[in-house]
Amino acid sequence: MCGKLSENLEFWMTNLPASLKDIPIINLAIPGTHDSMTYDMRALSPVAPDAEACVHVLHKFIPCVIKRWAVTQKLSLREQLKNGIRYLDFRISFRRPEEKYFFVHGLYCEEIIDPLQEVRDFLDTHPGEVIILDIQHMYQFDEKNHAELMGMLQKILGDKLWPREGNVLSRWTPQLAEESGKQIVIIYRNPLGAKMGEFWTSDDWPTPWPNQTNVSKLQEFLERGLLTRSPHRGYVTQCVLTPNISYTVPRFFSSLQRTCARKVFRKLLTWIASQKPGEWRPGEAARVNVFLADFVEIQDSEFCKIVVDLNLKLATETIITMESSA
Repeated sequence: MCGKLSENLEFWMTNLPASLKDIPIINLAIPGTHDSMTYDMRALSPVAPDAEACVHVLHKFIPCVIKRWAVTQKLSLREQLKNGIRYLDFRISFRRPEEKYFFVHGLYCEEIIDPLQEVRDFLDTHPGEVIILDIQHMYQFDEKNHAELMGMLQKILGDKLWPREGNVLSRWTPQLAEESGKQIVIIYRNPLGAKMGEFWTSDDWPTPWPNQTNVSKLQEFLERGLLTRSPHRGYVTQCVLTPNISYTVPRFFSSLQRTCARKVFRKLLTWIASQKPGEWRPGEAARVNVFLADFVEIQDSEFCKIVVDLNLKLATETIITMESSA
């Protein structure tokens, strides 16, 4: 038995025990970030098209407060990947008059080209690692914009893609990814993406949105959601609270990090640690796959460490199975 995978988060997949490298990615426990690209948001950045109407008004007077509730990550993309994150949640908007594509979450963040190249560079220098890139939302897009974005993704990441056409997710394993160089899947959550053989769809990797402000209700939602999981698809467990106006106003001068993220980690990490990844049959309890969270660096990246080390439960199961069959 190897030591904890969390001892080296940057190479945790590379360091998987040999018995686990042939397990499909959809059956491993994967840490992910929610709204991955908000770390460089500026208070005076323009309001983005995904913002609620009240944000447009409030941003004129208290932009710093808007930012505190819009930022979901502190770590840069490179730092996230080095901390073991292998699922990235991208929200993208086309912006005029620049005629360019930017990450968004309430406010505009950075342009997308350099971060996409960072993803590529990470894969090139970490051949034993994989990334799940989830294009969750696209704003101010028409068919031309979709074609342009998909073209960018193909140009930068094309030869690294595990394509949907001719494949099934249950075949994509860490071992196959390393041997073939096909280290990334892109989930494109728009029907136009399904027409492209390279991209996976919302049906292939469901990500139910809890939309809760209470951790107990969040946990109940997550537990119910797992009951619906298919053994043949990926699955995202969203360990995040979603503050609405009635929740935010009494906590106006707090922040998403202090009021929501820390509360989730304080109350939900024990539940996460009790979960199991791995394969299962219909009729058995569904197992976990991707966990998504805000501010994953909290408590020395404890969330990332707990999720990554869940995979060692599979190594223990393998040993028990071998001993029982001996």
